[in-house]
Amino acid sequence: MAVRSPFIRYLRLPALFISFVYVQYVWAITGSTYQLDAEYSGNNFFDGWDFFTGGDPTGGFVTQVPNLSSLPYLLMNRRYYSRSSAQLTGLINATDGQPAYIGSDHTSLIGSTQAAGRPSVRISTKRSWTHGLFIGDFKHSPAGVCGSWPAFWTLGPNWPYNGEIDIMEGVNLVDHNGMTLHTNPNCTISGDRRLMTGQLQTTNCAYYPGYNVGCGISDNRPSSFGAGFNAIGGGVYAMQWTSEYIRIWFFPRGEIPSDIVNNSPNPNPASWGLPQAHMQGACVIDEHFQSHKIILNNAFCGEYAGAASVWNSTVNSCATLTGFSSCSAYVATAPSAFQAS
Repeated sequence: MAVRSPFIRYLRLPALFISFVYVQYVWAITGSTYQLDAEYSGNNFFDGWDFFTGGDPTGGFVTQVPNLSSLPYLLMNRRYYSRSSAQLTGLINATDGQPAYIGSDHTSLIGSTQAAGRPSVRISTKRSWTHGLFIGDFKHSPAGVCGSWPAFWTLGPNWPYNGEIDIMEGVNLVDHNGMTLHTNPNCTISGDRRLMTGQLQTTNCAYYPGYNVGCGISDNRPSSFGAGFNAIGGGVYAMQWTSEYIRIWFFPRGEIPSDIVNNSPNPNPASWGLPQAHMQGACVIDEHFQSHKIILNNAFCGEYAGAASVWNSTVNSCATLTGFSSCSAYVATAPSAFQAS
């Protein structure tokens, strides 16, 4: 019986913070080969996505469109923009023959109350998959900007019980990509260096109240995230998810495998060399990862970028660089900092 697993391919995705551009293809595996399962591109790119407009689950400093009649409610809730609001304010754009664009507000002075947050967008695919090959081609990402928290990731329902896979993620002045799994208890990875080029950071993937580090691997090449990534014109992130393991690659522009560049109908990860992350160990993948949607978003501050220990870190301290004691105070009053992100 054929096993059906999707392969997702994002091509030409220029920015994950201020500019977001990409084309996405979804492939399914039949037998031992991948076949195209879905495509997101051109003028209809956003038709395949839902716009999340609830309060940011990570406590991000974002906001919905201001509405004076509901100002008290607005001040108590930080939400992402809807599709219509994002279109009206120029935060998204999709045109045939061009990459899709997703942006964050970089003109509004929020004010000293810091209650509403900065406008941004979070989208997730309408469809979900278990297993697959997911590829995203990004031309631009946030470049060492204090307060930013962009991510390209997948998420199952009823978090953390069906898992989370962070393919590309970083905050503030971080200059390399972090790849992380989050699960319910009883999932750890070994981080065998013979199977990957990245650096193991943590082994326990499980979430516990007050502890949500996950199991992480870093790609310490400066081209994998931020300013170094933008300097080379971006590149391609790829994630392969099977019942045995989860693997993640990053290919800098100019080093992208030919079967990705040429839109091969049968991409072959076995020919790509060692991944940056090989996630496998004392973890039954199929028990911890199910029915994932792809998510693209840029949060501000929140539980990661805005955490006091991160904002005031001794290395690349945003508190020292910006002169602001809190992340939200800086993001609220320094819109121009996010213009070229």
